[in-house]
Amino acid sequence: MKTNPFRWMKRRVKKFFLSLFSEKKASKYVAPIIDAASNNGYVESYSNKADSLHLDIKKIYEEDLQDNFLKTMKKLSPKFRGNKSSLAIDFQEEGFYGKTNSFYIVGTSYKEKSYPKAFRFITISRLTGKKEERVPLFALPWHIGQDIVESVEILISTVRPWLNKIEVVQFDRGFHNKQLIKFLEDNKIPYLIHAIKHKGYLCDLVDSTEDFCKEEHKFEIRMDKTKFFTKTKIYVCKNIENKNWIFFSSLNFKDKWSVRNKYRNRWQIETNYSVHNSARIMSRSIDYMVRYFYYIVDTLLQVLWRIRLSKTPFRTVLHTLSIGVNAMQKKKPYSTGT
Repeated sequence: MKTNPFRWMKRRVKKFFLSLFSEKKASKYVAPIIDAASNNGYVESYSNKADSLHLDIKKIYEEDLQDNFLKTMKKLSPKFRGNKSSLAIDFQEEGFYGKTNSFYIVGTSYKEKSYPKAFRFITISRLTGKKEERVPLFALPWHIGQDIVESVEILISTVRPWLNKIEVVQFDRGFHNKQLIKFLEDNKIPYLIHAIKHKGYLCDLVDSTEDFCKEEHKFEIRMDKTKFFTKTKIYVCKNIENKNWIFFSSLNFKDKWSVRNKYRNRWQIETNYSVHNSARIMSRSIDYMVRYFYYIVDTLLQVLWRIRLSKTPFRTVLHTLSIGVNAMQKKKPYSTGT
């Protein structure tokens, strides 16, 4: 007999909580967090236990939170492994409007945002190749001075045992970095990086390209007073959706449309971040561990949803978990008519 997917999902969330809190506390903490996520609201607004929950979260070591999450993900990995995996590594922000300064509160990367500062997370996801689908796998909190290459190495090495062959790791423009390219080349990790068009050589290459250009490129890196050389392929793809695109890659592409078609799967990330933001566990806490805990829990909820209930909207699944299946079935359909 098949297990009810909602009960299955809730049991796994509670089991994760039991790895971090006592049984009594774990039972009390699951409901308000799911309530907050289903309403895209603040945990503090949905529970009078928020203060005690936050105190308990602050007692958890970052490594213990990660270890217990990764044990849960390892057990779930056969359900999302696939034959070949395309991965995406990206940054995601949670806006911060306060005046507090901290190691983990950094300036926003988006000029159009209303908030001046943010908590940031560097994330890794598996792209499914289907529209609007991804499986978030892991995330690290980002702090001032953090090494981007070391963080990428941790993310890839963490998820690699859960997957079969890695077909490509895709990066957005914030990862245009010579040291990162050297790391990926040295470790034979296939990659596709959307590059920023700086002044100088790249700008000249774009200007001299009529439609499409593929160029083998060798460049110098100085690390710890030592000179290294590494190579990559530069692709210039002009007039795609009225824009000119530059990519660094270890892959071979025959034309600009091949590059576009490979990278367009990564655009799922932007769509799926809107899914994440529409049902995000929010908090007013200025402590990075509280923010990181909620981000990890949200990642787990999304993974469980993708595995068993992906045909049902994420918010609907969370709302059903919050009020119960029977109560959800009795709700009247929403009507936009007059």
